[in-house]
Amino acid sequence: MEEKKFNCKMEDVPVITSFVLKSLENDLSTFVGYSPIFTPQFITDANTKQSECYEQTKSIDVLKLQKVITLKITDKAGELRLSLNLLEGYLKLANDGLDIKASDFGLKNIRTAISNTNIEGIISDTRSLIAILKRNETVLQAKGLKTEFVTALTALVQEIETLNMQQNMKKNERSHVSVVNIKVFNELWDTLGTILDAGRAIYRGVDEVKLKEYTLANLLKRVHSENGTTPKTPETPQPSI
Repeated sequence: MEEKKFNCKMEDVPVITSFVLKSLENDLSTFVGYSPIFTPQFITDANTKQSECYEQTKSIDVLKLQKVITLKITDKAGELRLSLNLLEGYLKLANDGLDIKASDFGLKNIRTAISNTNIEGIISDTRSLIAILKRNETVLQAKGLKTEFVTALTALVQEIETLNMQQNMKKNERSHVSVVNIKVFNELWDTLGTILDAGRAIYRGVDEVKLKEYTLANLLKRVHSENGTTPKTPETPQPSI
């Protein structure tokens, strides 16, 4: 697998490039005088690579969605654990009238699955529990278990199952997108490095204001200032051809 050539955030690369390409367009005549490689076609090609990278940042958005789904699953699993606590009390009250032992309803297995974040286990064991509850519903209702309990439990496990399916879909989507991420971003990073190296060569000691437009540390500060975050500049090396 291809190694990353950059240490900044992946989504920062196309944003930085947009700033640099704008500067390059404004300074194109100066860059052409420095090297004939800087042509309108060079800029067009760079814009194409940048657009590809913007598309590839979808994998980053997918990761964020995965985290949100994980939190929702955790919340639902917490609700399930509370429901089990309530149910356990009724099983003890109805113990003699149940068609199997209270210990065989599977509460322990569900709690273990919750503790181990075993989502498939949670779903499977809870569905088995619901089937047993329906067989013993009359006995349990006589002890105070509400009719809505089984309905709510069924809805809860369905929510967990739906979230788990969404999570698996996002994992597959991110895995597919990430296969091409590094190569595409490395290509853009190389192009960015070519422009920044030339910019430093042209403007260092000549025009400090212009130099900042081609200095990675300054560009990172600009990106994160606009995003309202703080960049970790020391961790990001200047790209070089």
